[in-house]
Amino acid sequence: MTAEQLQFLFSLFSFVGVVGILFYIILERAKSEEKTLKIEELEEELVTLKDYVYKFEERLDEKDDSEVENIKEKIIALYEEGADIMLIENALNVPKAKIEMVLKFHNINKSDNWRESINNDL
Repeated sequence: MTAEQLQFLFSLFSFVGVVGILFYIILERAKSEEKTLKIEELEEELVTLKDYVYKFEERLDEKDDSEVENIKEKIIALYEEGADIMLIENALNVPKAKIEMVLKFHNINKSDNWRESINNDL
């Protein structure tokens, strides 16, 4: 190889290296902007969740314990009458998850009482 060919080859490698570095910088900047946008979205979601929790806590503070117990008794009474969970949800305006939780604990307490009554009979 002549000196001119070597010089051309080194120039070509240098050009490819510079283009590669520029491409890398552009990609990193795009990733950085994407991360910044994602962080902004997450901060907005965090504000929304904090607002939701604040409103939820306000609603909990508004309700008395007696009112909560009254709702639980109504849920249990409707369920024992044979009402469907969806019907209870619509009738009492209580979330389905809360109804299921109340019924689950009611069934657990019922089964515990059943075990105690059998143990007492022995």
